[in-house]
Amino acid sequence: MRTALLSLVTVAACSTAAGSAATTARPDQTVRVMGVGGGTSLTMAASDPSATHALAFSVQQVWLALPGAFDELGVPVQTLDPVKHRIGNEGFTAHHRLKNVPLSRYIDCGTSQMGQNADDYDVRLSFMAQAMPGDGGTTKLITTIDAAARPATYAQDYTQCTSKGNLEARLIELVKAKLAR
Repeated sequence: MRTALLSLVTVAACSTAAGSAATTARPDQTVRVMGVGGGTSLTMAASDPSATHALAFSVQQVWLALPGAFDELGVPVQTLDPVKHRIGNEGFTAHHRLKNVPLSRYIDCGTSQMGQNADDYDVRLSFMAQAMPGDGGTTKLITTIDAAARPATYAQDYTQCTSKGNLEARLIELVKAKLAR
């Protein structure tokens, strides 16, 4: 019974953590396990890895500033969609740092005896931004980060990491600095 429950919980957790980094909300999932003598259920709350930032500039101004900001962060741009004003990379491997900044400043992948896992593990990272019209000529910049890590020295599955909000904040700082020039 416990093995069946653990397997179902693992499958449900993976189904919400994997996939595209969409900006739409993910629904909660409930897993019910029935067995001899009754059953049990587990509801897992959905998480939305996106954040929205309001900028007092036009979409076109923000869009023009984004490639340079991504470059300064050390995020290699793989997606550049001028129609949807979407930019970023939906899957690259980072080792220890982005540019000269330790990954642990941006994401939390847990700790081990060696310190912050983000600084020692191989990290699969997705970081995307989309500029959309906001109220009164402003721009909504929606950022989405998704990361998973595993030890570089031995075989182990990837485990999900969480954003500390610093990469998103640094992108906003860089965009604002470029627009202030």
